[in-house]
Amino acid sequence: MRIGIRMRGLIIKVSVFLSLAIAAVVGIRFVSPVLAPIIILILLILVILLNKLINRKLASMWGPQLLSIDNYAIYEKGIYVKPMDAFYPWSELIMVRNDQSIITFVFNDGTEISLSESIIESLRGCPCINRIDNAVGK
Repeated sequence: MRIGIRMRGLIIKVSVFLSLAIAAVVGIRFVSPVLAPIIILILLILVILLNKLINRKLASMWGPQLLSIDNYAIYEKGIYVKPMDAFYPWSELIMVRNDQSIITFVFNDGTEISLSESIIESLRGCPCINRIDNAVGK
């Protein structure tokens, strides 16, 4: 399990924006009062642009989203559990159980995620599913 996109984004944004805030305070303190609003405006624009860039980079690090179901999002590189903000990469998958119409993924930390077999059928052709196919024996 890895920390999810919201927590990772929060950590990155706090570190980036805190350093920008410190730079703003130092910058405003040593410039004339006429330039202070310009510095604040430039930093605000920089914060907005950096926020978009960080969100885009974080969203693309798991590969494209293949499917989104209720509390789960299936990516090319793993499964994201939305309520827990946790990401489980396919590389940490240790076992797949096929129980009637439900497939249960068991990850190396003991987490079990159960999905309908029809969901897995809709992902046929994706390279990430090959390991699941081998484990299930289809």
